[in-house]
Amino acid sequence: MAKLRRSVSRPSPKKARAAAPAARSKARPAVKKPAPKTSVRPSPKPAAAKTPAKAKKSGSARSVPRTVPPAPAGHLPKARPKAPAPPPRRSTYADAVVLYERGLHALQAKRYRESAETLRRVIAEFPEEIELHERAQLYIRVCERQLAPLDATPKTPEEQVYAATLALNAGAVDRAVALLSAALQQQGDNDAAEYMLGVALAVKGDQPGALTHLGRALELNPDCRDALLKEPELEALRQTAELQALLAAAASAPRREKRPQPRVRR
Repeated sequence: MAKLRRSVSRPSPKKARAAAPAARSKARPAVKKPAPKTSVRPSPKPAAAKTPAKAKKSGSARSVPRTVPPAPAGHLPKARPKAPAPPPRRSTYADAVVLYERGLHALQAKRYRESAETLRRVIAEFPEEIELHERAQLYIRVCERQLAPLDATPKTPEEQVYAATLALNAGAVDRAVALLSAALQQQGDNDAAEYMLGVALAVKGDQPGALTHLGRALELNPDCRDALLKEPELEALRQTAELQALLAAAASAPRREKRPQPRVRR
């Protein structure tokens, strides 16, 4: 007996392709896809400031120290000369300073003679102390100027008239006459010298000489009339007719702006 073959119906190609994914999906478990990662970009770094080429070179030159080339063999660098040390003080210096300071103290106390003698000892007893010699000589000259007598001789006519007035007040009539005569030799129209010389001659008793110089004084300066009327040494001479005539002539003469120098009395 013939076997019956079971006919198997094959699906159409379209259906097979449609069913294939379904079968696959049933056969394989579904795998969950991970969520897409969000990419975070880092913030851009600020661009570094560009330094110019010259700055880079200078910076590199500073950072790298310069090397000094070694000295050639056989040649050593020259050492700088040291300042010479001060010479040591000698044993006599302290004694000289003590004597020198003693002379300065005497100078400050205005004992000029003692100071000069002490400073001269510094030069004589310590000849090797040259430093102190110059200072000592300077102060010795100061002492000599202080010890020198002042020249009290009046030289100008004004000084001579003033000195004659002091001499006449002190009773030195001859000195007053000499000073007034010297003043008139330098300045012949000095009315003050003529007036004072007339007073000095009146004190000596020389009335003719006194009248001559008083008349000259009234001629140069009629304002001398006021002083002549008040002068106590001319009391006897004012009684004479000669002086009264001179006073009358001076009274009628025009006044001058210049006033006679007042007589100084002590």
